[in-house]
Amino acid sequence: MRAAYHALIAALMIAPTGALAQPSPDPQDRHEIALDIDNDGKMDRAVLVRNPTNRYGDLAIYLDAGTGTLDPSRKPAIVKTSLTDARINEFESKGKGSLVITYGCGGCSNDYETTLTIVHRGGKFLVAGYTYSWETRDGSGSCDVNFLTGKGVMSRNLGKSRPIKGSFAPVPLADWSDDKRPKACPR
Repeated sequence: MRAAYHALIAALMIAPTGALAQPSPDPQDRHEIALDIDNDGKMDRAVLVRNPTNRYGDLAIYLDAGTGTLDPSRKPAIVKTSLTDARINEFESKGKGSLVITYGCGGCSNDYETTLTIVHRGGKFLVAGYTYSWETRDGSGSCDVNFLTGKGVMSRNLGKSRPIKGSFAPVPLADWSDDKRPKACPR
């Protein structure tokens, strides 16, 4: 964990840290967005960097970092290593300070897409939402779970969405892995 943290910090320091609109040499290696994830009226910053040693995306969230140049001495409020090794399709802010990360494989023989919604509630970073959609030779569908409401729905082969049995609770971002995804959602 410590080595992964230092690798992420090194990648953040090497990567461009100017204005948020500044392009990276490879857009799949670095994603950065300003948002107010903790809803305190001050802009925070989320940075997702592809770790060159294992090709996984490492996420760092800096509270009160603003939109200017990222201070190299600033410590992130949280670092989540090895979030995904899939292609990042979207990295954006949605309403109420949520961070949405969508990744997957479009144009593959078996397409899939995963969306994680990350929020800051009660002083903790949480995975508040999980959506998984697929289109394979065997069928298609989607599974959507809102951990904050504890409810989810699933549809298969363009059928009507049906509630998923069970109750779901938010997962701390630090603990999130593919193993924490709702078991009711196929994979």
